[in-house]
This record gives sequence, C-alpha cells and structure tokens, in this order.
Amino acid sequence: MKDHNPDIAGFICCNMSNPVGTARAVTELGSKAVIVGMDHDQEALHYLKDGVIYCLGVQDCYSIGFDTLQVAVKIADGNLPGALFPEKTDESTTIIYQEDAAPMLEILYGDVSQ
Repeated sequence: MKDHNPDIAGFICCNMSNPVGTARAVTELGSKAVIVGMDHDQEALHYLKDGVIYCLGVQDCYSIGFDTLQVAVKIADGNLPGALFPEKTDESTTIIYQEDAAPMLEILYGDVSQ
C-alpha cells in the first residue's frame, strides 16, 4: 500500500462494508482523511468511537424490511398503491458521531468495552 494518494481529504462510504474497509486502510496508512459512512456495523462503530470515522448514517433496517415485505405482499395480491399503501414510504436515517458510538454499541451488540 505504499503507492497511495496522501492528498485525499476524505471518503464517503455508501454501504455497510465501505466504512470498515476505508477505516482499516486509513489507519494502516496513517492518513488523516475524514471518513463518513453508512450503517451500524460493529467494527465501524468501534472506528467511530476511536475517531477514525467522523460520522455514520444509521438506517432503520427493521422498518425498511417491514415496509418492503408489507408492500410486496400487497402487490402480489394484485393491489396498487393508493388507499391500502402509499407509493413511497419514508424511512429514517440518524446521523451519529463519536459520542454516540459507545451507546449504540451497547444497544445493538451489548458491547460495553471502553
């Protein structure tokens, strides 16, 4: 990994595994690049807690899955969006920062390591 771009200022990681891989690389290279990412992987939350990752957007995966299955069943039954279900659903993403990492690790993983 000696041929890298030290002038890169940051990374936007748009899925659950990208923040982890990016944090590993940034740590290995000693880079000061800022990392923002998505989701709540346990390793990513540890990197957030340690300040390697700046912030993570945590999605409500339960609601996304529930809404998807509910709509799929209604469509399979021959229904169209309208009175029974909306054409679009509103799902939430919460942005968390370093101070939020330890509580999130405890809530999601029972991880109380400091």
